[in-house]
Amino acid sequence: MMTTFGWGKRLQYGALAAVAGWLAGWLICIPFELGLARRYVDGHAGQLPGALAEGLVVWAAFSLFMAMAGFLPLVLPLVLLIPPKWIVRWRWIAIPAAPLAAIVAIDYRMGFLNVYYLHHRRAVTGFFFTAPNFFVITFALVVVWVYVVLAKRRLALGER
Repeated sequence: MMTTFGWGKRLQYGALAAVAGWLAGWLICIPFELGLARRYVDGHAGQLPGALAEGLVVWAAFSLFMAMAGFLPLVLPLVLLIPPKWIVRWRWIAIPAAPLAAIVAIDYRMGFLNVYYLHHRRAVTGFFFTAPNFFVITFALVVVWVYVVLAKRRLALGER
């Protein structure tokens, strides 16, 4: 009977959730990369596939760096230290709280949590519709959701 998660299983589930989050974040940003590639080729439609492929590879590397920069110091300690039963029990709070915390963190990092931007919202709105912002929100949401699904399934197996 499985009643607890070992550190190895928590790490495995956290890594699977991170890979799923990175892939979902990368996929959701393809329209941004397509628009960037279209601007880059400036009407030369024959160059679009090559420019898009290059852009997607560069974006994959950059988004992987962003994912690791968020996962290693923030998510990994939580995955290893918080009991999975607690995360599954509070999933209705944890799943929406993750992207909200990601939005607050990136807005804090960009300096948008300043009184100045209450009067000049165009900069915040302009930043909100960017690939890095969509990636961070999607990554946080999917990481927590996938971890909860994996942990819930394992806990259900342990109860049988």
